[in-house]
This record gives sequence, structure tokens and C-alpha cells, in this order.
Amino acid sequence: MSVLYNDLKLHVSPGNISVSAQGAQHAVYINTNTLEVGSATSSPTTPGRDICGVFGIINLPLTSYLIIITEKEEIGPIDGQSIVWKMAKYELIPFVESRSASESVKALNEKYLALLNKSLSADSFYFSYTYDLSHTMQRLNNVDESFKSLTFMERGDERFMWNRYLMSQIEICPELSGFCLPVVYGVLSITTCSLMGKTFDFVLFSRRNLNRIGVRYFVRGADDDGNVANNVETEQIVRHAGQVASHVNTRGSIPLYWSQRSNITYKPYVKLFNKENQKDVFVRHMQQQIALYGKNVCVSLIDDKGKEKEICQSFNYIGGQNLLPGVTFIHFDFHKECSKMRWYNLNILMDKLKDDLDSWSYFSKDNQGSVSSTQSGVVRTNCIDCLDRTNVVQGMIGRYILTQQLRQMGVLGEGDEIPASSQFEYVFKNRWADNGDGIARQYTGTPALKSDYTRTGVRTKMGLLQDGYKSMQRYVQNNFLDGSRQDSYDILLGNHRYSSVEESPLAKPRHPVAIFLPAAIGIFIALLILKLLLPEETWTSQLTHIGLYVAVIFFLFKQVKAWGDHLVDQPRLYHTLAKAKAE
Repeated sequence: MSVLYNDLKLHVSPGNISVSAQGAQHAVYINTNTLEVGSATSSPTTPGRDICGVFGIINLPLTSYLIIITEKEEIGPIDGQSIVWKMAKYELIPFVESRSASESVKALNEKYLALLNKSLSADSFYFSYTYDLSHTMQRLNNVDESFKSLTFMERGDERFMWNRYLMSQIEICPELSGFCLPVVYGVLSITTCSLMGKTFDFVLFSRRNLNRIGVRYFVRGADDDGNVANNVETEQIVRHAGQVASHVNTRGSIPLYWSQRSNITYKPYVKLFNKENQKDVFVRHMQQQIALYGKNVCVSLIDDKGKEKEICQSFNYIGGQNLLPGVTFIHFDFHKECSKMRWYNLNILMDKLKDDLDSWSYFSKDNQGSVSSTQSGVVRTNCIDCLDRTNVVQGMIGRYILTQQLRQMGVLGEGDEIPASSQFEYVFKNRWADNGDGIARQYTGTPALKSDYTRTGVRTKMGLLQDGYKSMQRYVQNNFLDGSRQDSYDILLGNHRYSSVEESPLAKPRHPVAIFLPAAIGIFIALLILKLLLPEETWTSQLTHIGLYVAVIFFLFKQVKAWGDHLVDQPRLYHTLAKAKAE
């Protein structure tokens, strides 16, 4: 059976960098003269310092870097025994410190490092030395002995192994498999709870799919392979008295060809591409879902009016054609049904889902390790962002299933509900709200909206005010900061790989209008303020200058709308503006 080393040391000496492990016959060996990566059987001669794991190796303009995990935070035992850790701190170890490089190469290297650090510093990377975090409990239960003989990298679900590309230079050496630690990106909480005098573990784990990865307005919809943006698998696990139960649901962008590119406006228009094969890409995506999870109910929560109307009608038309057996489609106009605080209307949707949820059941094992039930279908939920509205609905599904699981385990009596006044009620709501906030931060850079309802079960005026503030945060983030965040994802996952034989897009200057226009607006606003504070000798001259500055400012703001694409912080490496226009 494959093992992962957990007692590692980093050794740095002139000419080489190595990573050794207690009980390992080989060490990771990097020749800093030839830049070759391989293994060594001899023990390092220099003293080492303790590290928690190897994240991978990346090649940048100045040199290659070994990425190591230097500190970890314990999350808890996901299966009652195997501890899950979160990466708390990391370090980039350069292969060489090149002093002969040009200033332009050094500057370019700093740009790449800044982007790489942006993604690595996310508080969302998890790993375990003894448990395969990339798979659900049901998938792990269904494997055979040959699966267990594979290395953790070989048997992991590639959708969720975020350092697979970075591990490629180490993974090619079979004898180093124990150093190849799979890292998953998502949101994970493990909480020991008490209800009705009984103690149990409540686990909520959302794994983010790295296929078609991106941020809110720069990556939408599906690609030709059926992969969709913001695709997240959420597993809810309960453990009590040797029993375990797990339930999975998914979210993902509307599986059609569409975009909603940032262009300075508060909410960009949804662009539905006029491709003849919209139906085909929907089928490809749902075939993925069927292969992974069995039957599907596809729940769409988008508006049937405004900027979402066209894509809503197209999705309803394609989804309603029953193109695949085992796939049903439900449209629930969330904003319309729940407007004016009518949140009780969510029961209409739940009533439509209950028969399928009951029929599909969930995965469970008794205290003897025997499988009691399996999950044979999944609810796939989406709104436009697959965030705020989706969080509310997934939390409701989670509660419905959890109640059944707790009854089966004897925590709740037959027919009992989770008491609204219990401490666990608070824990449940807040873990689901934290889950939604974490997923939202990864996609939009801000916490989720409507989280007051997820946390309390009540929509409040204060929650509406908080949502207004978060919406403004999202506007700034999505228009002026997200391009670099998108680039950071693409560097980390290898969608963009630096090549010394091609000019890097980061070496090219931004469009001049992105510098000139904001500067000009700032200058004329400052002149206008000065003119208002420091009046001239005659009022005619004063009004003339004020009128002139106002006219220029008005003209410049008109140009902002015309040049919006270039004023936005656009991705420059992979999901570029030019690529988006070509689509």
C-alpha cells in the first residue's frame, strides 16, 4: 500500500537542494548547477530543517522554485482517524540566485512571483498523509485492491488535485511517490457536535474542480469538453458511534456557451453565443455528471427577466427536452418566488426535490463497517454565479438529508426534527454559511450574499445592507483586481507556462488608455475642486472655468464607457480579452 511521508526535512547546500524523510530510502535531489530534478539514495550531508510537505516545482523567468509547506493547521479527523491539515505557511526555494540576469528578466520574474503568491496565499489548501481527500467516501468504498496499490497521485481524482502539474517533475520518479502529497483546494470544516445528549462529528467539505477554473466575470459557462466554471462538489459527512453517512451535491455554471465579461458597468450583459451545438455541450456536461454521480436533477435558479432572461429561456428550452435518461430539469425563479421576504416559497422547490432525494438516498455504513445504503443521484444547482442563491438551496438540501441521517443513527428519534433552539442548529447554519462564504471568496473575492438567511433562517434588513456593501466590494474586485487573480490561477495550474523562447504577455505594457484616462479624470476633478475652493475675481471667469472642467469630466466619463474593456484589470496570460472576443 502506498504511503506518504510526514516527517520531512529540507536540506540546502552549495550545488544542491534535497528533501529527505524519516524511513525513506530515497530523497528528492535537485542539482542547482544543471537544474535537474531526481532522486538520491545517499543521506544529505547538511543539517535539515523540518517541513510539512512538498507542494511542487515551478519554472519562472529567473529560475525554478521548489514550493514547500512550512506550517500546517490541524482541521480534524475526516474519517475518525485520518487527520486533515490546512496549509498555513509556504516558502519558495529558488534553485539558483542568478545575478547575471538582466533587470528586465528580474522584473518579469517578480511579476510572476507576485501572481504565484496571490494564489498560494489563499487560505484554502488542504491535505492528508493518510486519506485521499480528492474522493468522496462512497467512491473510496467502491474501489478494489488494485486501486489501493496505486500511489496517492495515481489514484487521486484529477479534478481536485491542485498541485498535479507542479508535482510532474517529481512524480516521474516512482521511488519518490511518498513525497508527492496531493493538495485539494476548497472549503472544509470538521466539528464535534452534541444533540439530544449524543455526540457526533459533522463534516462539510467542498472540493473545487480545477477544470475551467477562473474568477467570476472572466470564466463563465462551459468549454468544448463539457467542463463548467465554478464547479464545486460538496460532501456532507456525519459520524456517530462507529456509523458514518455521506451525501453529495454539486454546483456549476450554466452548461452552455456564454460569457459575462467585465466592462466597468455594475452588472455586465450576459452574452449567449450563437453556436449550433449549445445542446451538445449541455449533453456532454450532463454525461459527465451521470458518469460521476448517477441520476441528476438539474436545478436552475436564474431570473426569467432582465439580463438573465435570454440565457434563462435557452437553458429552460434545452434542459426541458429530456435529452438524457436519468436527467430532469427544474427552473425555480429564486428572486421572483422569494421577493418581498417570501422565503417560505423555498418549500415549493423542496417539495419538488424530496421524492428524488428519498429515492437516491445517501451513502452510509453501520458500526460493523457494512454498507447500509448508497447514493444513486445528485442535485446539480446553479444560479448565474452559482453562489448566493445556490448556497441557500444547497443548505436546505443538506438539512433535509442530515435529518434523515441523524434519525438512522439514533441521534434523533423517528419523525423528530433538529430543535430550532439547539446549539447544533447554530453550528449547522454557520458551517453552511462559512462554506458559502469560502466558495464565494474563491470565485468573486468577497463573501457570499444572503448569508444572513443561511446563518439564521431569516432574511433581515441588516442583511440587505450588508449585501449592498458586499456588492460594492464585488464591483471593485471584479473590475479592477480580478485579472491578476485569474492569471494567478492559470500560473498555479499550468494553464500558462513561462517559456524563454516566447515573449511573456506580462512583459508587454498595458493599453495606454488604462493609464491615461484615470489620470486625466483625477487631474480634472482636482482642478474642479480647487476652482470651487479658490474663487476667481469675477464670477463670469469662475463659471467659465467650472463649466469647462465639468464638460471635460463629462466627456472623459463617456470615454470610460467606450473604453471599458481596457480599463478593467484584464487577465493577460490565458483567459485574455483577445481570446474572449475570438470566441
